[in-house]
Amino acid sequence: MDGSFPQDSKSPLTVMPTKTPDGDQHFLLYLIAGIYFGPDLKGERPLKSVLQRLAAAFPPYTSDQLAGSQIKVVEVERIFYYVLRKADESLIMKTSLLHQFFQGKFPAQGRDISFPQFPDLFPPELHPHSRSKNWYRFIENLSFIHNPDVSYLNSEDVERFKRLTGLNDFLLDRDAARSHNFSVRKVPSNVESTDNHNTSNKEFSPLKDELQYDSVRSGSYNGSLTPPQTKYDCNLEEKKFGPAMLFLPRQPCEEDWASVVAANDTGFALTGTAAMGHVGPIIGLMDIGECEDSYLFRVSLPGVKRNGKEFNCEVEKDGRVVIQGVTTTGERTVKKHSQVFEMVTHNLCPPGEFSLSFQLPGPVDPQQFLVNFGIDGILEGAVMKEFQP
Repeated sequence: MDGSFPQDSKSPLTVMPTKTPDGDQHFLLYLIAGIYFGPDLKGERPLKSVLQRLAAAFPPYTSDQLAGSQIKVVEVERIFYYVLRKADESLIMKTSLLHQFFQGKFPAQGRDISFPQFPDLFPPELHPHSRSKNWYRFIENLSFIHNPDVSYLNSEDVERFKRLTGLNDFLLDRDAARSHNFSVRKVPSNVESTDNHNTSNKEFSPLKDELQYDSVRSGSYNGSLTPPQTKYDCNLEEKKFGPAMLFLPRQPCEEDWASVVAANDTGFALTGTAAMGHVGPIIGLMDIGECEDSYLFRVSLPGVKRNGKEFNCEVEKDGRVVIQGVTTTGERTVKKHSQVFEMVTHNLCPPGEFSLSFQLPGPVDPQQFLVNFGIDGILEGAVMKEFQP
């Protein structure tokens, strides 16, 4: 059976798949995208979903046939979560995983790896993702079909969809779906991203008793010129001198300055712009900016793992930002190239799990949240302010 994908699509999918994904989350993402959305073509009424076009072997559509419409990404997200509003919480993926599906990066496993994702159903060259000046993201030439024709689906997939979603049929309330507030239902942190919903969590476990770890919890360094005291320090027999600062009555010459530094073989000196900042653990230092309709924040997270399984950043409706992750620095012994180094200073954060939180100046729309964790160790996020009618 011939497919109905665009002529210039790079998607390898040319026929209607005979099977659906094994993983329940991937199955739901695939079916919701395939039956409730389709290309917005000039003069095509009634609208037809992308899977309906495949099943009916419709001829490929070209860019000349596209209507040039736009739909907000946040509305697409709302529709997905509206369909899942009655589903078990273990099936409701985080927004970050939904975005990965939109980008074709959903972490599928096994046979599902080769199964189509959103860009395979709606190729970016014909359905590009764009952004307006006010930070809103759009998908072009995409139509929402609230009452789809599903007569082409096999009975097993229909029953599986109804069982997982808790819905009796495929009809959706158009307005309710596009305005659904999915932030009301909190997604549990122990949802496995790719396995079936009865699997245990391997993505990110809740933080254990905070007293179990030496990692920094929140806030920035207090400015002391000595490392923070840890349990390891408390067990040392040598009596520790408390936090202190050295005051020099006059600006020293280079020779005097070198003598001061040499007085402690584990000490160090900062000059220039570095001396104007903080000494010691700098995780959690942040800047917050504001414009007419959104907030911007930047957080320093040096030595924090950037992979999605061990890092998470979420913003709540009241403007509270919560960051959870794992630090890899601050070891007392470091092995490099068959050599073992005993660290004589400990100013970087100890290794382990951490969490930090801070408050933005006002309420926000969590559904309009963009975040990027760069290789420079800076987490940058932008979120739209809560709409005030």
